[in-house]
Amino acid sequence: MGSYVDFSSWPREQEQSFVVFEQRAQESQSKAWMTAGIVSTLFFIFAIGVYLGVKPKIIDLTKGMNMDNLAKKKKKPAVEAAAPTPDKAEAKPAEKPAEKPAEKPAETPAAPEDKK
Repeated sequence: MGSYVDFSSWPREQEQSFVVFEQRAQESQSKAWMTAGIVSTLFFIFAIGVYLGVKPKIIDLTKGMNMDNLAKKKKKPAVEAAAPTPDKAEAKPAEKPAEKPAEKPAETPAAPEDKK
């Protein structure tokens, strides 16, 4: 504890009458810190107990939802889906090979003239 003498400019006899109040303030402050430490420790232990001991309630909010309309799926072209698959027994080789492509491709036709 500190010295309670000469903490003001008053005469020593008057200062001695305030020493009791200074001691009481210091005791009150130490009790307040002690109480705060105990309460905070108890609260910390309670919070850890709740965190580790209480199982959270799991609610599946997506149970009734139709998720098919949210996913981006690649659509297959209708031509591929409608084409029948040949059976192995029916598969026959072509009777004659395909023709050779032209040496020079055909020229593109001229654009029609605009009529006004």
